[in-house]
Amino acid sequence: MKLTDRIHLLRIDFEINMSPTQKIQRFVNVILIFDESITLIDTGVKGSEKVIFDYITKQGRRIKDISTVILSHAHPDHIGSAAKIKEITNCEIIAHRDEKEWMENIELQNNLRPAPGFFKLVDQPVVLEKLIEEDSHILKLQPGLTLEILKSPGHSKGSLNIFFIEDKILFTADSVPLKNDIPNYDNYRDLIHSLQKIKNNSQYDILLTSWTPPLMNKKDIEQIINEGEMYLKKIDSIVKKYYRTGKKDTMNKCKQVIEELGLPAFFINPIVNKAFKSHIR
Repeated sequence: MKLTDRIHLLRIDFEINMSPTQKIQRFVNVILIFDESITLIDTGVKGSEKVIFDYITKQGRRIKDISTVILSHAHPDHIGSAAKIKEITNCEIIAHRDEKEWMENIELQNNLRPAPGFFKLVDQPVVLEKLIEEDSHILKLQPGLTLEILKSPGHSKGSLNIFFIEDKILFTADSVPLKNDIPNYDNYRDLIHSLQKIKNNSQYDILLTSWTPPLMNKKDIEQIINEGEMYLKKIDSIVKKYYRTGKKDTMNKCKQVIEELGLPAFFINPIVNKAFKSHIR
């Protein structure tokens, strides 16, 4: 999808194996920036390079034009094809320093955050050439095309949002939780704080997330942010009812919270339990 002459949004469809008999359909967005060279923001899951390369060639460009990949965070549906793209194009890969360990050691990430079907989504570590060290970093790609790279922790500790300054587009990756979607974050308080910054930012006209079509209407933008904030606060109130009563058997407490929220049973898993525990630290 062409948003401007230089900024395009590409949807990557994939599935997650929740169990040997259950799969769920998901998608994730990749951003392509076409200029003298090509910059990618996120790379989808393993194998997504085929979809990305096909889109690039249909725009009349060469695969070798990819010079830079910016990764919003370390989760497998965002870094899955980064190593393969690097191998083919020799591009520079950029991410926040707080995501480096999990990107370069995917076995460690899987041990600490055992996502269902992890190694079907990413099977190679990603070596980073450039680290974002600060909370706000300006990256000038070309005249009239400037990115402000913003640290927005919560979903993960080094999550990045990216503001296209001249085009007034904000990409929030997974920083805006979707109502009734899987509770998936590392730190509840950090996520609420990052969400408030997105909510109070009046500089952007278009909101891009990893999980929605582009949002170009202010009412739609306000609605999705407010619903995400209300959803988090509802989770918080229910989690504190169950998780404060002792520390053992938190998976059973996770089950109780999911049931009270009326969410699907397959949301009862270690990632969601980890998110819930962040409410009571």
